[in-house]
Amino acid sequence: MENTVKLVNLQRKNMVKLVNAMERLAANDLEKWYSSKRRKPLVIWGARQIGKTYLAKELFAKKHFRDFVYIDLKKDNKAADFFSTTSNPEEYLQYIETRYSKRIAPDLPLIFDEVQQCHQVLSSLKYFCQDFPELPIIATGSLVRLSIRQQSKSDADDFLFPLGKVDSLFVYPMTFDEYLLNTNPTMLEKIKTAYSTITPLKSYEHELAMDMLYEFLTIGGLPEALDIFVGEHSYVDASKVIENVYSNYLADMYTYNVSNETILKTRKVYGNIFSQLNKENKNFKITQVEKGKSNRDYFNAFQWLELANIIYRSRRLTGKVTLPLIEDTEGLFRIYLCDEGMFAYQSKISRSDFFVKDRRNTLSGIFYENYVADEFTAKGVPLYFWTGKGTHEFEFVVENQGFVLPVDVKKGNSKMNSLQSFRNFNPHSTAIKISSANFGYNAEQDIFTIPLYAVFAFADNIKRNEPLPMK
Repeated sequence: MENTVKLVNLQRKNMVKLVNAMERLAANDLEKWYSSKRRKPLVIWGARQIGKTYLAKELFAKKHFRDFVYIDLKKDNKAADFFSTTSNPEEYLQYIETRYSKRIAPDLPLIFDEVQQCHQVLSSLKYFCQDFPELPIIATGSLVRLSIRQQSKSDADDFLFPLGKVDSLFVYPMTFDEYLLNTNPTMLEKIKTAYSTITPLKSYEHELAMDMLYEFLTIGGLPEALDIFVGEHSYVDASKVIENVYSNYLADMYTYNVSNETILKTRKVYGNIFSQLNKENKNFKITQVEKGKSNRDYFNAFQWLELANIIYRSRRLTGKVTLPLIEDTEGLFRIYLCDEGMFAYQSKISRSDFFVKDRRNTLSGIFYENYVADEFTAKGVPLYFWTGKGTHEFEFVVENQGFVLPVDVKKGNSKMNSLQSFRNFNPHSTAIKISSANFGYNAEQDIFTIPLYAVFAFADNIKRNEPLPMK
């Protein structure tokens, strides 16, 4: 057994590919977009520093084309100044051919980065779609919608987003299956197979998968931080990246916001995510941030953080859950931070607690809950939670094949105390228990146990609305 474990660990080290060769699942979406007969200019949305530019340049343009045009509108002031004077694509193409000595052709991708610096480029996508549909156009940027909203309020000619004339791709911090894809693809395939067949992993495989998960919970999904941690084995340097991104998000609140009052409120919400989840009632309560205020008073702050993809909001369901899932009228909600590394940083907990097995039991369950929320969101699964009478609740509720499934997230393998309460209102509901336990299915109680490291497989299952493996 000891030799087998050493072999698996050695295999893992040999498979490290993150440095200069990071793979992203979204690269497949770019290839599908490019091959589509109804292709339109593509806008890649997402928070800052999650790999949008890398995806467009390294994993798409460089990988599939001999040449491409890349224009960084934040650094290339001359280009930004010219494009800001017009939205005419013909003038754009003439400028590009002259400035960059590139002959425009269908096999020459045009990448406009940091488009929040020049909204006329976004406007031009409508006309590129109409007049030059054969050209592959990609626009990437951060906080785009926020700056659009801000500018449209101050400009004499309001900006109109080219609805119906662009394709969109939402990119998130790396998920755990992307982490495995770059570090141990063999383990990734083992987990996928185990999920689809509900076959427990061997004990040493399960232990290794959990160890890798705890690494991921500590570092999170920011590509640069993972690159450093896995490629250079430097936790210290990876932590510096996480701290810098966390601080950069704070700085953005000054750059892209409408008033000093909103900036202050946004910072308060951002800085209180961990503390609000780390209480018995995990609903976000503004009264614990500022006395005498309501959620309505902080509407702009919540909206800013959501539009920036920095937070994910989970809505409450109660009693009998109907489809499609719609939040209850009270509007209670919970907030999760978009990245596990930043969540751990905000908690101020010692990172050694994630690495030392004897300390892992001391970790709060909200670390796992925030992780599941991040995985669900990145896979396109909406966030809802359920509350019953007293303390009965489920951290998440999802829809599958016309059924409502309660999802319980546990760090251990304890009982699902709220299940009977949920089924009193919602019979015939398969329960999902996400925990540190191995795969399993209790047919008598209709409970599907999924280990924490396989959340991505379950989320993919739900997103595709395919039957659960036991059905």
